[in-house]
Amino acid sequence: MVRLGVLGGLGLLLHTATAAHSETVDLLLCLAADVSESVTPGEYELQRQGHASAIEDPEVVNLIRSGLHGRIAVTYVEWADQQQQHAGVDWHVVEGIASAREVASKIRRSPLPPWIGRSVRNTSISEVVHYCMRQFRSAPVASRRMVIDISSDGTNNVGARIDAVRDLAVSQGVVINALAIEDSLAPFPDGTHTRPIGGLVDYFETNVVGGSGSFVQVAKGYASFGEMIRKKFILELASLN
Repeated sequence: MVRLGVLGGLGLLLHTATAAHSETVDLLLCLAADVSESVTPGEYELQRQGHASAIEDPEVVNLIRSGLHGRIAVTYVEWADQQQQHAGVDWHVVEGIASAREVASKIRRSPLPPWIGRSVRNTSISEVVHYCMRQFRSAPVASRRMVIDISSDGTNNVGARIDAVRDLAVSQGVVINALAIEDSLAPFPDGTHTRPIGGLVDYFETNVVGGSGSFVQVAKGYASFGEMIRKKFILELASLN
């Protein structure tokens, strides 16, 4: 199931192809996986495995290779509270099955964020958007398309207003897509966080996604996460061709 999000103009690009960068790619993709307290250890592992399997999927790799430049750059971020963002995998260029498998392996083997199990982990979608924007600025390659790919099972419950941060990102040429994970394996005590009025998909469409071609993909629980993130990648990459 795909629900289209709010569209927005490209605005002032954060990171365009310039002479300062020796390589240009079709897409800078920041994968942002929610590891806040509403995510159980089992769900955490399903997210990792799902991202890894999707990036090395043959159909995904073929779409990457069919772009103008035939390559994209990917970074994998795990996030929770305002000061809790962790780049488990730094920027890597994916241009074929070998490089895709390398990134997938790094996602599977990436170290746990240092704050897992040691502190309260609220859900600051707004701060991970800021973090990904900084990642775009420091990327070693350039692209005219920048996408933040957020997966989460809850609302923004700490930090700046997510709609305001979303609008800022969109004004700078960033697209934000989302995978809304409904009906998690373990119900979270704060029902309004994972089940807001109107539903999580509506919350993401209204407050989180934005930019040209933005959308919300829905996973009915973490068990379907891997297949849904694969379909999400396919939608994102198909827009490049």
